[in-house]
Amino acid sequence: MTARRITRGLAAVIAVPTVFVLTTSPALATVAADPVTVTNTETVQARLDPSGKVDSARIYEQLALTGKGNVKLTNPVSTKGLRNLDTWGGYSVKDGRMAVNTTVDGEQRLRTVSDFDKKNLPIKVAVTYTLNGKQLKKPGDVVGKKGRLEAHYVVENTSARSEPITITDGYGKQVTEQADVVIPMVGQLTTILPPEFGNVSSNEANKAGDGKGGTKLSFTVTLFPPVGAATAEFGWSAQVKDAIVPEAELTALPVSPLDSPTFKTAVSGYQSGAEKGTDLVEGGTTLDTNLIKLRDGSQKLLSGLLQLNSGAKTLNEGLADKIAPGANKVSSSMAQLAGGLGELDTGASLLRTKTGEAAAGANKLNAGAGKLAAGAGKVADGLNQATGKAPALIDGLKKVSGGLQSVEDGLNQMYGGVGQLPAKAQALHTGIGQLRAGIGTVNSEGTLLGGLDSLRKSLAASGPGIDKMRGGVHCASDALKAVSNGKPVGTYSEACYGAAAAQLNGPAGALNVGPETNPVKKMILDALIPQLGSIGDPVPDLDKPLPDSATLQVALGYLKGRLTERAVPGLTKLECGVDGSLPACPRDKKGKIIPGLVQGLGAVDAGVSTLVSGVVSSVQGGIGRAKDTPASKTLRGGVNGLQGGVAQIQTGGQTLLSGLNQLSDGADQLDSGAGALANGTGQLGNGLGLLSGGTGKLADGVGKARDGSDQLATGSKDLATGIGSAAEGSGKLADGLTSAAEGAPEIPAGAGRLSTEGAQVLRKNGADTALDFGRRYGMLAAGAQRAKAEAMPFGAPEGAAGATAYSLKLAGATGEGGRSWIRLLAGLALFGVAIGATSVIRRRAAR
Repeated sequence: MTARRITRGLAAVIAVPTVFVLTTSPALATVAADPVTVTNTETVQARLDPSGKVDSARIYEQLALTGKGNVKLTNPVSTKGLRNLDTWGGYSVKDGRMAVNTTVDGEQRLRTVSDFDKKNLPIKVAVTYTLNGKQLKKPGDVVGKKGRLEAHYVVENTSARSEPITITDGYGKQVTEQADVVIPMVGQLTTILPPEFGNVSSNEANKAGDGKGGTKLSFTVTLFPPVGAATAEFGWSAQVKDAIVPEAELTALPVSPLDSPTFKTAVSGYQSGAEKGTDLVEGGTTLDTNLIKLRDGSQKLLSGLLQLNSGAKTLNEGLADKIAPGANKVSSSMAQLAGGLGELDTGASLLRTKTGEAAAGANKLNAGAGKLAAGAGKVADGLNQATGKAPALIDGLKKVSGGLQSVEDGLNQMYGGVGQLPAKAQALHTGIGQLRAGIGTVNSEGTLLGGLDSLRKSLAASGPGIDKMRGGVHCASDALKAVSNGKPVGTYSEACYGAAAAQLNGPAGALNVGPETNPVKKMILDALIPQLGSIGDPVPDLDKPLPDSATLQVALGYLKGRLTERAVPGLTKLECGVDGSLPACPRDKKGKIIPGLVQGLGAVDAGVSTLVSGVVSSVQGGIGRAKDTPASKTLRGGVNGLQGGVAQIQTGGQTLLSGLNQLSDGADQLDSGAGALANGTGQLGNGLGLLSGGTGKLADGVGKARDGSDQLATGSKDLATGIGSAAEGSGKLADGLTSAAEGAPEIPAGAGRLSTEGAQVLRKNGADTALDFGRRYGMLAAGAQRAKAEAMPFGAPEGAAGATAYSLKLAGATGEGGRSWIRLLAGLALFGVAIGATSVIRRRAAR
């Protein structure tokens, strides 16, 4: 049976990496070494004590050879305690490598086991136990106890090593950082709690029944960052009585996160996050470049507006102050026709020149206005996008505020629930009182102590009765000897012989032996007398079993000794264990009572009262009151501070959204105004071109006027009217350009702020995002590299595939050793009673 168990356990250990690892990780697919495929699995099995300390560790090696042909290889192994698991023969080992030279036709397995001789395992487990809120010094202290038992497991990946990782930031530069990189591992810890463990709870475990009334708990751990962490903590709690420490097993497997389908989503997420951060940097950079162009173009626009304003004022002055009075004079006084026509000719030539310059300035203004309209459109689009994303920020803050309110409600419920703890503890006080009443005192009937004391006194009083029985046996022996030997009565004890001899030898006696002894009856008497024995026969050692050769007299002496010297003192000790204050109980070196069960129950009763009052006070004090502030250093004070901060952030978010809406509206207006400005400057250029052509015609007309005064008179009236309108229009143009020149400086300033406060911040945030996700991906890549190079403790043969698994078995504690000793003592007591009963039967048979 033992050999079969060992064989099955060995097969299960070797199967762990073969069945589980190779079927779940593509990185562990076999590598063909033509014409034979070689796969090497290493399984490290460690046995731990209940606290997690390693007692022993072994490593199982398996070489799986598949194909047909000759195989010659060397496999790195641990040489300490190396044994062949397949045959009685050994292997050739040199420089820590096992040499294999064999021929394969189909499938062949080569299995070995040896001591794990490396200094440390890459994974460790620590377990602590807490009973009724008090942490135990060692796990075995919980055995046989009752109450609320809590187990806390800490599983740590200890393979961390500082390594450089290279990251591409959002600006396309390579950055090198140092990081603690572990060999990535995943694992599962499993334990089965017995049926006596009730009300089992755990926040981390997958629970199921074991088919025998117990509870199976499974904890899954991912022991590498950034997907998980190098250390995982979890546990369970249960209501127990006559508690034990259950066994547990942790199975851990190295994995390559870049190759594992399980972690494909996380890896692609980190890659995508880094790319999105880079895109954000690029978009922010482009936006910042265009804003700078907008700022520079608006500065040029400002310069052109100032020049155009100056030209418009000059035009207005020329039309209003010179041309209009001249035309009036031509119209009002034909007498001054010759001189007026000369001045008009001069003014017309000057007007032609100025209108040409004005047309050229209007064309430049039109070009600048077109650039302004294009830049304003891009700004308006960017602000519309920012305004559309701002409500998501407000909604997120509302959810945070709702979550904080849920925390506040939970604290209110917890505060009231803790206050009910003293009333609920009353049942415990009542139960302790009932226990103490059931124990009672030595003078109270129907109680534990009363019964023990009555039993002790009864056993102590049985000694004289047994002595009387021994005397009677002695007298019977004397009488039988007299009858058997046929000697005078006086040779035996006169006190014993009397009535016994008469009954045995009289006419109606049992033997009825006459004056001459009957040989047959004498033979019966001679056989019976040794069984009765003599009162002087020595009593055997009371600590040893009663010999089969013991006489009835010896058995009675042995029975008296066991009762008076063993049973009665034992009952006295049992009474002292129940109540140490009894007069017969010993005292310590200072003369004080050694506490028994009664004193312990009193201490537990007082301790429950102290514990309940302390828990209520400390928990309610930590929760605090509804009006607490962060300065109160309570949970409610912290929640109130968080709620106030979230409210301020919500207010700021609303203000931000309002500002973005206003800025977006202003950008739309800027876009619209810039378009209108471009159209107006285009029309102004066209008008000034027409005006320039008109002044040319005016000059020609003046020349012709010299030839015809009639035509001049009519034309001078039309000219006076047109010049007046032109003077009025040029004044309005000058006023409009003055207003534009005053508002234009705000455009470069606004574009500069959008660059520094918007686009540059956006670019920095994108760079930070790309760096963070790049760092996470870099750690996964470095971990994957370590998994491929270092996952196996000793490594695989060259060209072979490798797989590794770790099995850590934590021992339990049941206290079966102490219970076996108690069962042994109980058996000895029953054996003594059986011997006593046998002696009584013999005595009755002798009668």
